[in-house]
Amino acid sequence: MQTDAGHPPARAAHHLVPSADFDALAAGRGGPDTVRFLRTTEYSRRLLLLRALLDTAARTPGALGPLPSVDSAWAALAAAQERAPEEFRELLLHPQVGSWLGHGLRRLRHTAWGDGPLWTDLGQVYALCAVAALRAGLPLSTTVPLRDGTVMFPGLGLAVLPGRPALGTAEVAVAAGRLTVEPHREAVGPPAAPGGDAPGWLALRGLHARVAGRPVGCLLDDVDPYRDLGDPLPPARLAPAAAAGWQDGFRGAFEVLEACDPEAAEALAVGLRSLTPVDPSPTGVVLSASSGDAFGGLLTSLPPDPVTFAVTLVHEFQHTKLGALLHLLTLERDGGEERHHAPWRDDPRPLSGLLQGAYAFLGITDFWARHLDRAPAAERASAAFEFAFARRQTREAVRTLAADPALTAHGRRFVAGMSARLDTWESDGRVGPEVDAWAALAADDHRTEWRIRHLAPAPADVRALAESFVAGAPPPDLPPPVLTPDPTPRWSHTRVRLIRHLLTPSATARPAAPAADHALLAGDPAAAAAYTGLLAEDPDSPEAWTGLVLAVTRAAPPPRGLLDRPELLRPLHRELRTTSPHALARWLAAAR
Repeated sequence: MQTDAGHPPARAAHHLVPSADFDALAAGRGGPDTVRFLRTTEYSRRLLLLRALLDTAARTPGALGPLPSVDSAWAALAAAQERAPEEFRELLLHPQVGSWLGHGLRRLRHTAWGDGPLWTDLGQVYALCAVAALRAGLPLSTTVPLRDGTVMFPGLGLAVLPGRPALGTAEVAVAAGRLTVEPHREAVGPPAAPGGDAPGWLALRGLHARVAGRPVGCLLDDVDPYRDLGDPLPPARLAPAAAAGWQDGFRGAFEVLEACDPEAAEALAVGLRSLTPVDPSPTGVVLSASSGDAFGGLLTSLPPDPVTFAVTLVHEFQHTKLGALLHLLTLERDGGEERHHAPWRDDPRPLSGLLQGAYAFLGITDFWARHLDRAPAAERASAAFEFAFARRQTREAVRTLAADPALTAHGRRFVAGMSARLDTWESDGRVGPEVDAWAALAADDHRTEWRIRHLAPAPADVRALAESFVAGAPPPDLPPPVLTPDPTPRWSHTRVRLIRHLLTPSATARPAAPAADHALLAGDPAAAAAYTGLLAEDPDSPEAWTGLVLAVTRAAPPPRGLLDRPELLRPLHRELRTTSPHALARWLAAAR
């Protein structure tokens, strides 16, 4: 970092991705050394982003409002970096510092907004300066912005100054190894013994586990305003009992990971720095997310058990690794059009989103492949289903990726590595025929409903289909349908939830499902008639049309005509309203 008035261009290392690391990442892996390499590259990126933010702020009139000058921030940060480079590096790599940098730059570029003047976000740099000085053992006096009477010190804790206006400033002093806010009034700050709360102070709590006999941990962040993926959030302090639940789940997740995949456990121990709790979903599905801005951080609702917690960590850390690689290499050059089916998403996805999802599910497949033999006997069938289902989902997505011309040369090599990893599981004989059949049905279920909801054949094509049916002729060859996204926010996913229930002996609450779904999963030939009855009540139901397609194709599996073009069935029935949906489905199913 430079501190002179001219601010010459920032210099950062040029990083070359070693082939061994690239190939390991392409296979969904990447051990501790690979993660250390990615952290090094992310540090370079953070330095450049910090420089860009402060240089842009210096050129923007009024950007820092009543706060000190940009030069004072540079001086404090440069001194701390020189005195304690490792401590400075760790501070700048704190996930919420990355989120703040991204949000601040977007505000400067008018692509994001905040709940206060620009200086309330950009001024967070002075809280960063205070923590950097504290860690380096340097004295500092500065001014920080308040947000609702609070100020966050990254990686440290939240100072709460009651009675202060929503927007304002406070004085901060760092001296003799202590940080205090408002030193000329009633001072607040972290207690002398670090890690605990104090009057006017909410500390960041820690989560702890052991990997390879060594302690590891990360922060449980429920107070930093930049802990989310979007706009700043108010603090949402967890009760002590809730925090204890997170600790138990975290420890259990690492025990599961170390038992089945020690390398992944060690890689996570190197890379994971913060975990942000989010509210649970009303459906009970674990909600999780991560951001390329915040390497080493993830958000999640509390998983219900250690295995699900381990899967969530693997899932989001896959996104973290790929996000860091994408800061170094371009894997695709796509316009961002939402056009692809992603087997785990209900909405159409751009190529970049499909790549991210496929990479996350490559890691999930790897987890279940390793955990399967270690699962308790009562959970073995459920684990086998999750492995087989994730394997099918990921294979379908990787085939779509490989066929897309928007991949770069690096992207093609990366996707080839993903495909090769999937090949190693194709002949895995640990999945029984019945469980594998349910995994195939679950994969077909999602793809079929996605096509029924989002793809629309042209009206002239529907009329041509209807004329062929009435004439007793086979269906004509038709051009591809038009993508017309269905805005319905949530699907029921009843059949997949029912499969998981049936495979879990300890499950008590059976998901509500129509009799037709139970008949389909039982292999009952009456399933098609049951879905036809549901369509008599609601002729537009995507779930019932999907169930009918699955029932017809599984009663006597024909060529894949109906599974490949299920979106033709509902509009054809609208054209021929008096014709039985079952008869139309059998006719389309017989087409090659």
